[in-house]
Amino acid sequence: MPQLFPGHADNDVKSVTSEQQDKELEGTKLSGSLSFITNEKKGLSGVSVNKIIPAEDSSSDAEEKGIPDLGDITLGKNSFDTNKDIVEKIIDSTDNPNDRCWTFRSVLIGCGLAIFGGVLQCLFYFKPQTILVNGVFLMLIANTFGEFLARVIPKRMKWLNPGPFNRKELTIATITADSASSCALAVEVIAVQKLWYGQDVSWGSGIFLTLTSQLLGYSFVGLGLKKALLYPTEMFFPNNLAEVSTIHALHNGKSDPVKMKRTKKQLKWFYYCFLAMLLYEIVPEWIFPWLVGVSVPCLAAPHSSTVSRIFGGTNNNEGLGLLSFCFDWNYISSTASPLLIPLTATLNNLAGYFLCIIVFCAVYYGNVWKAKNFPFLSQSLYYESSKPGDYQTYNQSAILDKNNIMNPTLLKKQGIPFMTATYAVYLLVTNLSVGATFTHMFLFHRKEVAICFRWVKGLKAFFKNWKQNLKFWKTLRSDPRLDENGKLPEIYDDVHMRAMLKYKEVPTWWYALLLIVTFVIALVCLYCGKTGLPWYMLVFALVLAYPLTLFLGGLYAIFGFGGTQMQTVIQMIGGFTMRQPKPLANMYFTLYGYNSVGQAFLLLNDLKKGQYVKIPPKDTFFAQILGSIIGAIFNYIMMNSIVSAQGSILKDIESTSVVWSGQNVQQYNTQGIAWGALSKEMFGINGTYHMIPLALVIGFFLPVPFYLLHKLRPKLGLNNVNTPILIWYIGWLCVGVNSSITVYFIAAFISQWYLRKYKPTFFKKYNYVVSAGLIGGAQVAVFILSFTIFGAGGANTTHNFPRWWGNLNGATGILENFDHCKYTNYGE
Repeated sequence: MPQLFPGHADNDVKSVTSEQQDKELEGTKLSGSLSFITNEKKGLSGVSVNKIIPAEDSSSDAEEKGIPDLGDITLGKNSFDTNKDIVEKIIDSTDNPNDRCWTFRSVLIGCGLAIFGGVLQCLFYFKPQTILVNGVFLMLIANTFGEFLARVIPKRMKWLNPGPFNRKELTIATITADSASSCALAVEVIAVQKLWYGQDVSWGSGIFLTLTSQLLGYSFVGLGLKKALLYPTEMFFPNNLAEVSTIHALHNGKSDPVKMKRTKKQLKWFYYCFLAMLLYEIVPEWIFPWLVGVSVPCLAAPHSSTVSRIFGGTNNNEGLGLLSFCFDWNYISSTASPLLIPLTATLNNLAGYFLCIIVFCAVYYGNVWKAKNFPFLSQSLYYESSKPGDYQTYNQSAILDKNNIMNPTLLKKQGIPFMTATYAVYLLVTNLSVGATFTHMFLFHRKEVAICFRWVKGLKAFFKNWKQNLKFWKTLRSDPRLDENGKLPEIYDDVHMRAMLKYKEVPTWWYALLLIVTFVIALVCLYCGKTGLPWYMLVFALVLAYPLTLFLGGLYAIFGFGGTQMQTVIQMIGGFTMRQPKPLANMYFTLYGYNSVGQAFLLLNDLKKGQYVKIPPKDTFFAQILGSIIGAIFNYIMMNSIVSAQGSILKDIESTSVVWSGQNVQQYNTQGIAWGALSKEMFGINGTYHMIPLALVIGFFLPVPFYLLHKLRPKLGLNNVNTPILIWYIGWLCVGVNSSITVYFIAAFISQWYLRKYKPTFFKKYNYVVSAGLIGGAQVAVFILSFTIFGAGGANTTHNFPRWWGNLNGATGILENFDHCKYTNYGE
C-alpha cells in the first residue's frame, strides 16, 4: 500500500533529511481522539492547501475497530485541489536506497516480458482482432513471476536471490517490458514498402531503421525537455498513478507491520475489482454484447437512420452514441481510465463532446462537402460519383507511376477523391488544437516552457568564453535539476524531487550522444533503404518534432491528454514541403517526425514513474533503452516473417481470413498516398479542404480571448478553459465505438469530483488501485478471450456465442448493430 502520508519513512530507512522532514505534509485527520493540526502553505498555483501530519497508530486502530473510512467525515477543505496535493498526499515518498534495481530477477523478467510483449503486439497488428498490451497487465505478470522466483531460488545464492522481490525490481522489469510492447511505426512503413512498392529492405537497414526511429525521440528529453516536462511538480503524469499506486500497495507492507495492516485493506479492493472484472468481462464481450451500448432511442426507433447516426454506437463507425449506456469497462477505459484524468480536462472534454455532436450533425445534414453522398462516419477516400447506398472507395494505386510518384494525367482520369465530412471536421479541429496548444502553453504555463530554453543563455556564455569551455563535457555533466546557485527551483520542489536528489541524473551528454549516433545511422539507412527521403527533410522532421514534444507534452503531463493526433499534422506538413509528391518518402518523414514525439512522451512518462518509485534516473534510462532495443529487433523479425508468408492476404481488401488481416497497413498506405501524393490537390488553396491546413494558423489565436478575459475577470475561472483539449474533442467521435462516452463521464465525475472533493481519504486510499484493478481485470479477460474464443489463436479458436436478442452477431448474414439500431453504412 502507498504510504498514506508521504514523507514519513521507516524508522530504519530515512528517505529525507531532517531539514526536509520539516517540510513534510501536515493537515487534519479525524479519528477517535485525534486533534486538528493545520498549517497552511502555498501550492504551485498560489492556492492555500493544508498539509497533513499523520497519526498512524490512531488510523490503524480505527481500521481494526471497524470505524468508517475517514472520507466519510473528513472536512472538504482537505480535498485534493492541486496537482501538488495529489503528488505529495497520495503517492508514497519513502525510499530504501539499499533496494537493488538490477538483479537477475528484474533482468530475466524484464527481458522475457519485453520479448513477449514485442512479439505479441506486432503479431496482433496483423490480426483481425487487435489487442493492446497494457502496462498494468505487464506489471501484474512481472510481480507474479518475481514473487515466484523469490520463493523458489535458493536464498544462499545471493547473486540470484538477494531477498524479497522489491518494488524497484518490479518497476525496472515493467519499464523494460512496457517500452518493448508496441508495434513500432517503422514496422508499418517497412511493411507498406514491401507490399505495395515492391522494395525489399535488407535486414540490417530494417532493424536499424526501426531502432533509430524508436530511440531518436528519447534524445529530446535530455536536451532541455526534462526541465519543462519532468521536473516541475505541476507535470504529474496522471496516467501513471494507477500503476504506481498498485506497485506501492503490493510491496510497501512487506517490512512494516503498521503499513501491512493498511496494505491488506487496499489490496483487497484491488483484487476484488480485478477478479470481478475478470469474471464479468466475458458477459459484454461474448455472451451479451448489447451491454456495450444500452440505447433506449435505438429500441424505440430501430428502423430510423437518423436515430442510428445520433444515438447508436456499439459497432465501429455506427453513430455518435448519445445517451447510450455502456457496461463494458474495456470500452469505457479504452482511451484512458476516467478515474485518472483530472476534472479540468474532463470538463473540457465534456464541452467538446457536446459540440462534436452538434457540429457533426450540422455538417452532415447541411450536406457540407457533399456529406450525404458518403457514409456518416468513415476514414476512407471515395470517388466524387458516390451516392447514398453506392459508396465507391477510391483506388489510390491507380494514380501512381512506376516510380511511385503521383502522375497528374492518371489523377485527372481518376479524379480528386473526397472524404467524409465528419472525418474532415476531425482533421480541421486537430489542426486547430495543435495550433492552440502552442499559445495555450505559452500563456498559461510560460514558466515551465521558459525553463526549457535556458540552454540558449548557456550557449551564449559558452561561445563568449569558448577557450575556457573547450572541455564542454564537464559542463554537460552538471545536474540539470539545480539552478545556478545549486538549489532546487521552487517549481520543482516537492517531496519526491527532494528524495531523488541523492541519485545522479543522466548526464546531458548521454542524450546528445544518443541523438548524434541515431541520426547518423538513420541517415545511412534512409539512403540504403531507397526511401526517397532526402537528408534535409529528416532534419526538418526532427526540428518540427522538438517543439511539438514540448508544447503537446505539457498537456500530456498535466492533464493526461494524449489525444492530439500529431501524425496527421506532420503528414500534411511533409506533403506540402516535399519537392515531389512521393507517398513513401512522406511515410518516412512522418516516421521520424511523429514517432519521435511519441517516444519522447514514453520516456518522460517512465522517468516520472521512476521518480515516484525512487528509481535512479540512470537505471530508468537503461531500462528504457534495453526494452526499446529488444522490441525493435523482435518487431522487425515478426513483421518480416508475416509479410513474407502472408503478403497476398495482407493486400486483399476483402480478405475473409480469420487468422491474418492487412487492415492496419492498408489504412497507413491510404494515408501516405492521400497526404504524400494529393496534399496540394485536396488541401491546397483551391482544394476542397483548403480550410484544414489554414486551421493550424487560426488555432494559434483561439486561446487569446480566454486569457484576456481571465485577466480582466479572474473570478470567472476562464483559465480552466483548455482550448487545445476542448477543440480536439469536437472531432472525437469520428471513428470507433462511441457508446461508452456517457458512462465514462459519470465515472469521471464520481471519482474526480465527488470522491476527490468530499471523500478525500477514500479517494486517496482506493481510487487509483481500483482503477488499476478494473483495467487489469478487463485486459486479462480480453487477452484470454481473444486467444480462446475470438480467433486470435488460429482458425479453430473462433467460437461465436449463439445468436439471440442480446447478441446480434451477424451470423444470419444480415449486417446488424448490437444496440438494435439500423445498420446504415450501406446507405439509407
